[in-house]
Amino acid sequence: MNFIKRIWEKIREPKGVWLILFYIFSLLLIAGTVVLVVLQPQQSFWHYILYVLAAATLCYFVYTIVVLAPKIKAGVIKTLRKIKFTNEMLDNYGYRTTIFGIFSFIFNISFVLFQGVLALLTGSAWYITITAYYLVLSLIKGFVLLSKRKFKNDFERQVKTYRACGVAFIVMMLIFSGLITLIYTTNMYFEYAGLMIYVFAVFTVYKLTFSVINMIKARKQDDLYIQSIRNINLATAIISIVVLQVAMFQAFAPEYNTSFANGLTGAAASAALLVFGVLMIVKANKLLKQKQTIEIKQEHTTEIADD
Repeated sequence: MNFIKRIWEKIREPKGVWLILFYIFSLLLIAGTVVLVVLQPQQSFWHYILYVLAAATLCYFVYTIVVLAPKIKAGVIKTLRKIKFTNEMLDNYGYRTTIFGIFSFIFNISFVLFQGVLALLTGSAWYITITAYYLVLSLIKGFVLLSKRKFKNDFERQVKTYRACGVAFIVMMLIFSGLITLIYTTNMYFEYAGLMIYVFAVFTVYKLTFSVINMIKARKQDDLYIQSIRNINLATAIISIVVLQVAMFQAFAPEYNTSFANGLTGAAASAALLVFGVLMIVKANKLLKQKQTIEIKQEHTTEIADD
């Protein structure tokens, strides 16, 4: 009875040697299943045995991840707390956003260079337009990061940077509208090689989901630089959805004319960019006006006090 109880405890709270043995068994089971399917494609009794074992193993594997996740997270956080840079990232949302923004800026610049080379080599209107779009996107993100570094505590500069970001959104909308016009009038398309479209699809959904979540979080921050960076990331994700749709139609329905559907989605994305841009400009102008009103009242109060 005690033996069964000890086994149950190991199953309920997997750790140490037991966990290592289970993972080794899982790998061997997967390898055995693959070998059996390849060498003996015709279904047999052993196939079903392995299928059942594989299903049970998969369920327990997920269970071990769920059980260990909090411990792994706690261990990782404890390690990160020992390093000044990562400790600051854990505690400071604005600092974390800025660091990720810098990495994103470097990635965008690399992507612009890559797209620019393709545009020169192919002369494709698609690559030329995408290059122009991401160039504007990279420049405005770089401008926001530079302004945050140089004028972090200057509220007026912060608001003007936010407004400039809104203007850039309208410029990006005009550039992207040109691309959508080409898609609609010429049925222009873009495609990814092989299985890359699935990778891009997963990445695009991930990027859109977290861009929306982070934008909502940024709304709770008073830092307009952070809000600008999050808005730029969301704009990038929205455009990626359009690019993904064009590529998927070409990959899975090349025999159909999908220019109208692509044009419609592109028009919706362009409208979203326009709305973002206008709202940012209106908000910035409102904040500047409020600041001027407060300054005028303060000057008036000072004059009365002097008299």
